[in-house]
Amino acid sequence: MQQSIIEWSQKSKMIIPDLPSCPLFEGISLDILPQELARLQATERSYAAGETLLAAGSPTGRMGLVLEGELHAILPFSQGRQLLQSRLLRGELFGQLLALDGERESPITVTAYLPSRVLWVPLKNLLANGGGPCTAQLLANLCRQLSSAYFSLQRRLICLTQPTLRERLLYYLQTEQHAQNSSIIHLPFDRTGLADYLGADRSALCRVLSGLRQEGLLTYDRKHPATIRLLSLMEG
Repeated sequence: MQQSIIEWSQKSKMIIPDLPSCPLFEGISLDILPQELARLQATERSYAAGETLLAAGSPTGRMGLVLEGELHAILPFSQGRQLLQSRLLRGELFGQLLALDGERESPITVTAYLPSRVLWVPLKNLLANGGGPCTAQLLANLCRQLSSAYFSLQRRLICLTQPTLRERLLYYLQTEQHAQNSSIIHLPFDRTGLADYLGADRSALCRVLSGLRQEGLLTYDRKHPATIRLLSLMEG
């Protein structure tokens, strides 16, 4: 245990000095992080782009925290079809609900879209009797992230139940406008990623975007496809 604390002390200083800024470790002092990470038996691993972290059909007892890079959570269907469920960026968690169950098979595959680093935390160690000096804070942070993930999934489901691609896109842009509190929306996707998120193909999405621009509802620069300016209050 003491050796693990020393190892994590070195990592905390040299590799992850900004770990307390991640939502899971919010409110936890860097001074006690080495002790807590050693108690949790947390491990850090790097992944190359395209590498699989969690395969659909596999159980897991660990939750992952993205330290660097970008992961994609993909829902596979028959005949090779797949749906991008979510993009996972720095500070975001994945696998936490699966880890709570411990035996349920994952419905999604998580892969590294970019070279990434992940901190793996065995959830049973977080929930173990006795806990550590910051267990209560960690559990509170985890609950907040579970709540955030739930409402994010709810928004996605509402979006996908809209009857047409035009309405799905309008709903998505409305929610992003509200979240970013701006008529200039910075998308977390390129056109292909946005099409995947909306359950459509790229060419169909481009046609809908072009139509909305002709209607005077929005505008965008082809050189900067991740930025869309809304020109009027849109009603789905």
